Amino acid sequence: MTSLLSFIFGALIAIGATLIHQTLPPLGLLFSLGATFAAIWWVGRYFGKKRYKLWALLGWLIVIVRAGTFGAGQELLIQGDNAGSALLVAGFLLGSVAAVRKV
Repeated sequence: MTSLLSFIFGALIAIGATLIHQTLPPLGLLFSLGATFAAIWWVGRYFGKKRYKLWALLGWLIVIVRAGTFGAGQELLIQGDNAGSALLVAGFLLGSVAAVRKV
């Protein structure tokens, strides 16, 4: 149950990051990246184990990858511009750093 909550929390953070990263550049992107790092780190602090941070990172990654690919109507939520590319790369790197940090 805790793994599922961590996964869902990571997915919710990714939804927020997807919607905010284009808002008021570069502040929206910086807020999205900071929220990603803080949320994944917080999951580990709250539940007390590193494996839950990995579940949150997995949930974040699944939503971000889906938002960065074309949908049924050829819509794209994360574009291939500077902010979108930075969210994909830096977000994953920051999430990974937060996930492997000591609890």
